[in-house]
Amino acid sequence: MRRLAATVTLVTTSDAQGQRYGMLATSVTSVAMEPPMLLVCVSRSAHLHPALMARKRMCINVLRDEQAELVRAFSSSLPYEERFAVADWDHHADFQLPYLPHAQALFFCDIAQVIEAGTHSVVIARVLESRAIDAVRPMVYVDGGMSQLAAGAA
Repeated sequence: MRRLAATVTLVTTSDAQGQRYGMLATSVTSVAMEPPMLLVCVSRSAHLHPALMARKRMCINVLRDEQAELVRAFSSSLPYEERFAVADWDHHADFQLPYLPHAQALFFCDIAQVIEAGTHSVVIARVLESRAIDAVRPMVYVDGGMSQLAAGAA
């Protein structure tokens, strides 16, 4: 599995009281263009899982190659809310979700379907809104480490 290169994302949600939750994910992929849908695999043991299943709404923050500090924070033993102190976060007023305004791309989604598979929930999400920055420099995870991939690279 370590040889499957994947874009690094940070999946975020919040609960009814406004508590923020976040989880690193590399198992995110496009499902359909009409309507736009994404698939995200979420471990049922993840701290975010109960809040995500209750809220049924999330933001997929596609990380840029220079956002390694977020990977370190969200894969550390820092208390969950302290992980959000690592970067400047914003809050989407309409969707009530935390997001990284300087992420490579953002996908604000509602859960359309959940399929249980082994230790994970396979979440199929309908994209409600998306945003992207001009520079294409995604953070890529491969063979246990982070790598850079330039747009248009052969």
